[in-house]
Amino acid sequence: MAGSYNHCVDDKGNLLSNDEMMISGAMIENLGDAYEAIEEMYGMIWWLASRLVPRINSGAMKVVVEVARNSYKEGLRVAEEVNSSS
Repeated sequence: MAGSYNHCVDDKGNLLSNDEMMISGAMIENLGDAYEAIEEMYGMIWWLASRLVPRINSGAMKVVVEVARNSYKEGLRVAEEVNSSS
């Protein structure tokens, strides 16, 4: 897979900037690569949601994903805090 989550983060797990993804040899060279990375992250989101809510309650899983979408900036802050201590 040319585009993946690992091509979007640095060694500490911090999100690369747009420029870093395009010029650092991170393998995100075109929209196909970007789609592959997004597809992987989409799968990660739903996998995590399925661990929080039983699969028999698909409505609740959709709510968890929507809350996460609305809270992504807080998630970026959490990631920065966690990854700065590694």
